Amino acid sequence: MAKQKTTKDEIIKKAVEVFRKQGYYKTSMSDLAKACGLLKGSFYYHFASKEELMQAVLESVHGYYTHKVFSIAYEKGKTAQQRFEQLFEKQAPIMTEDLAGCLFGNMTLETISSNPEFKQLLQTFFNDWKAAFQHIFEENHSTEVAKALADQSIIEVEGALMMMRLYDDKTIFEQACLRVAEKL
Repeated sequence: MAKQKTTKDEIIKKAVEVFRKQGYYKTSMSDLAKACGLLKGSFYYHFASKEELMQAVLESVHGYYTHKVFSIAYEKGKTAQQRFEQLFEKQAPIMTEDLAGCLFGNMTLETISSNPEFKQLLQTFFNDWKAAFQHIFEENHSTEVAKALADQSIIEVEGALMMMRLYDDKTIFEQACLRVAEKL
């Protein structure tokens, strides 16, 4: 049987799905190798450990959010309301798929006490998300008020994602997004 060629990027994409559904600690290297169609030994050719893979996953997903989601906040020629709506429209399918929530929120809750090497990556993601919200809020509020609203909004959205998962109800997330937009 010919060896299947798999790139690091393909592995990262599959790993995102597995980590979102199973969490960090419930995911084994065997689970990840199977999801990628690789033998466990072949998997280690690309990533030395699950921690190394998770770091690559967090960096990759953060890169996606930076270029495809958070960037919406900085688009010119659109109102703050339009930018919020587009940002939430882009985020909603990612965060509500399989009711799995936010990868970064989930990893923060699951790993922050035992895997401090992820802390900086997690903080950077949330700081960039808050900065995007703050930028939108600054259209109608002072910098100080916009910063406070951005902090409150991230907390509300992340809390709603947690409750969405608990109650299997996407409308909890959708309602939180509407409340955030009302703060404009």
